[in-house]
Amino acid sequence: MVDLSASVLGIPVITAGAVIGTATAPAGGGTDSDTALAITIPGALGVTASGTVVEVSATRGDTASSANAEIANLALGVLGTAVIDADAITAAVACPRVGPQTADTTFVGLELFGEPVELLPNTPGVTASAAVTVPGLTGASLNVTLTNVETTTADSATAIAVQATIRLTGTIVGGPLLDIPVGTVILAEARCERPLQPTPTPTATPTQPTPSPAQPTAAPTADPTQPTLAPTASPTLPVTGGDAASLWWFLGTGLVMVIAGTTARLISRRSRASIEA
Repeated sequence: MVDLSASVLGIPVITAGAVIGTATAPAGGGTDSDTALAITIPGALGVTASGTVVEVSATRGDTASSANAEIANLALGVLGTAVIDADAITAAVACPRVGPQTADTTFVGLELFGEPVELLPNTPGVTASAAVTVPGLTGASLNVTLTNVETTTADSATAIAVQATIRLTGTIVGGPLLDIPVGTVILAEARCERPLQPTPTPTATPTQPTPSPAQPTAAPTADPTQPTLAPTASPTLPVTGGDAASLWWFLGTGLVMVIAGTTARLISRRSRASIEA
């Protein structure tokens, strides 16, 4: 990715914007890639670039995602000066669903302003400058800082092989010193994220049948030929009357009558005996 722009006294002296080679893993899974792309910047002003994007690739899977980028034979020039050269630059990341995320970068023949450089990940990097010619400026120079990024989190990884931050400085004739931010060049970048854990399938709960409401049991139809049983265990007394007192009254009356009858018969027998004697 190249994003550079600078003007002096309102006149553009540097203009370049391009993204050469991109890949985004398909949302539904799989791999997206681009290969063998020539590095050119159509319409650029004050910037030249050459080389090949060997491959950019991004993969999304159920158990891991990954991405990588590779550039070969790079040459980047600004304002007629060779700024960055490299035989090979690579960036690669891997994001497994289980295990640590990884980010790696490599360089072969990396140079800044014609001098070999070694970049260490996640440090301030290497800074250098070179004199350039810019209409309207005296003592103009390009100041470039190269950094390298290899970072991981619990769920992602980022690798940027080379990130160049460029500034232009100089003095306007008869005026102040200028410090103009020119922009950024990123060479070989890869990013990925850990795949989401699969959503567990809910276990179906067996449906219990709904019990039918209990229906009242109809009372059995009485058989007119059979006696009706009482709803208790106590037997019903076989008498007519309101209560037990009536029963004892009748029994008492009967007893008196029996005694009276017996007495009368005895008296009658004695009377006949007296008369016969």
